[in-house]
Amino acid sequence: MTDSAPAWPHKALRILVPVTGLLLVAQYLLGLWTNAYAPASGFTSNSSFPSLDWHYNIGFALGILGLLVVIVAAFTRKVPFIGLAIVLFVGIAIAGVEGMRFVNSTPNPPVDAVLMGVGFLVAFWASLALGWFALGMGRIGMHAPGPGSVST
Repeated sequence: MTDSAPAWPHKALRILVPVTGLLLVAQYLLGLWTNAYAPASGFTSNSSFPSLDWHYNIGFALGILGLLVVIVAAFTRKVPFIGLAIVLFVGIAIAGVEGMRFVNSTPNPPVDAVLMGVGFLVAFWASLALGWFALGMGRIGMHAPGPGSVST
């Protein structure tokens, strides 16, 4: 009896991770756009800025996707996948919590903006690393040699 993981989690990660990465980039760009046209008085949680509304919506989607990536990565039974997925989710969570704190405080505290950016960077780099492994590019040391392979 073998203790191998099913194939579907790897296939699911090959879809989820790039989508998450693209949404992180969209989130970042919307944040830049929103910040460029910020009112002098700062943001509030009931803002009428469409870009901020989309920033919220993508943030919620990222939170759900981040949790889904952790669950799917757990099914792979590979510690690097699981660890990177957790780092991805934690980065998204930090960015989301600090973003909510940012818009719910007047004036908007710069420390919350910095922590939101740090959370984004953590999530973005984790998505790149997870994508590297999930897309099969980082297979060095991840799998045992197959039949017929020659070791020197």
